[in-house]
Amino acid sequence: MRRLDCVLRRTRILRIRALSASLPGTTHRGPVTKRHSETSSKKAELLLAAARYLNETLELERVYDRFRELLAEAVPHGGVIVSSFDRETGLISCDYAWVDGDKIDPAILPPLPLNREGGGMQSRVIVSGEPLLVNDVPEQVKDPAGVYYDVDRKGRMRKLPDEGPPGVQSAMMLPVKHEGEVVGVVQLMHERARYDRQQLELAEGLIGLMAAAVRNARLHAQEQAEAAARARAEATAAEREHAARVLEAVGDGVFLLDGEGSIRFWNRAAELVTGQRRDDVLGRPAGDVFGGWHAVSAEIPVSEGASPATPVTLPLEVDGRELWLSFVAVRSPGGVVYAFRDLSVERGLEAAKSDFIATVSHELRTPMTAVLGAAKTLLRDDIELSAERRQQLLEMIGAQGTRLTQITEEVLLANRLDRGDLRVDSERVDLAELVREAVEAMRERLPESVSLSMSTNGAAAALGDRGRIEQVLVNLIDNAIRYSPEGGEVMVRTAHSEASVRVEVADEGIGIPLVEQSSVFEKFYRGDPQHRAVPGGTGLGLYISRELVRRMGGTIGVRSRPGEGSTFFFELPRA
Repeated sequence: MRRLDCVLRRTRILRIRALSASLPGTTHRGPVTKRHSETSSKKAELLLAAARYLNETLELERVYDRFRELLAEAVPHGGVIVSSFDRETGLISCDYAWVDGDKIDPAILPPLPLNREGGGMQSRVIVSGEPLLVNDVPEQVKDPAGVYYDVDRKGRMRKLPDEGPPGVQSAMMLPVKHEGEVVGVVQLMHERARYDRQQLELAEGLIGLMAAAVRNARLHAQEQAEAAARARAEATAAEREHAARVLEAVGDGVFLLDGEGSIRFWNRAAELVTGQRRDDVLGRPAGDVFGGWHAVSAEIPVSEGASPATPVTLPLEVDGRELWLSFVAVRSPGGVVYAFRDLSVERGLEAAKSDFIATVSHELRTPMTAVLGAAKTLLRDDIELSAERRQQLLEMIGAQGTRLTQITEEVLLANRLDRGDLRVDSERVDLAELVREAVEAMRERLPESVSLSMSTNGAAAALGDRGRIEQVLVNLIDNAIRYSPEGGEVMVRTAHSEASVRVEVADEGIGIPLVEQSSVFEKFYRGDPQHRAVPGGTGLGLYISRELVRRMGGTIGVRSRPGEGSTFFFELPRA
């Protein structure tokens, strides 16, 4: 196919050459009118063939090359320069240059300002809009009103006539027009030949065709550039949409602060972490969302360029809550992008671990110290112990051993609840009877300042695990006794409705502040963390109670006022 194109192209060139040869300088016979008619016909045929040849390509550089090929067949020349004229800037710029058989980079030739007084051959053509034919170039360049340059095949420029005589004898300057306005100039030059009007007219016709082909090529290039720009814009939009979807899907909160410190982007994860809706925060300063932002943001390192972002974890107040957020920040063209994740739970777990270690260490130390002291006393042979004293020490070892066993069982049970591998049965249980048994068992552990009573409203059958219900009851009664350091009454009551059976354990102890009531069922919570007012504990009893009740399909809660005591209750489905 490529070879066929080359053959067709060569055929057209030969056809155009033949037409060109038959125009001026050919001997004709017959009347002058007939010769003129034949010449006009040949010229029209030549221009039609040239138009077809020029419009076969939409590449601008190939249009210029083909134009020069056509000129080589029609008008002798040693150089061709095609320039464009910009009316806004008033500059004449070279678009195509061919000198002595070689193409020259147009960028070598600097733009020239238009001489509106008509000085200089190019300026004269642009100002007048008429072609210029000069067969005495060496004389023309002596005119001081114009500026003239010469260029050789290597692109070297000389100012004429200051740097020597011109290398050409004749030149044609022809305007390139569009809708009646001059938009450029074509220069044809020859070192020896002289040009005539017939060659000028033929060159004008070819230039008109070239100008149309150039416009088509430029329109095509513009369309391609616009299509490429649209494709790039669509690709960019698609990338941004994809990035936005990714940012919406990631688990980390992401927001963008512009140069004024206002929020310009806020993803779904940021909404979930902070509880602040996107529509409510966009356009607002970050300080309106994060309490103390100005002080906190100064501690967040902002990554620049390719440097890695360094995370930093800081506490911030968001809508009245304290959150521990881990931030990384990267500077972008639109401002600073912050990504954050909520580490409040992790911080809480770390604090809980610390509390657990401290609490269990404290709880274990007391009974172990008592057991160790009693055992060492019994083992001493340098003192004589009475039978009563020996009995007391043995009872102490038994009681403290039981306490150690309870602590161990609580820790192991909490761990099984966390893993979810604790089995809980569901059977019919008489809660009134179970309450009576638990109260009687706990009476033996009452201090003298506390009284324990119960009130049951007849039979109260519920569905649950008898052993686990008893464990919950013992935990709640023991909790009520320990948090009544000044003494008072502990009352256990039962009540029932159509759907459930309720058990309440009320005391007259120190009570629980309202803000802490939602936390008392969490692991390791202690209403008296410094162990000042009440005996120690692991902080696992209420957590275990909550989890056991939930697994039996029930609910648990508390009502309390500081200094007025507390009422813990749980409900189980009625059997």
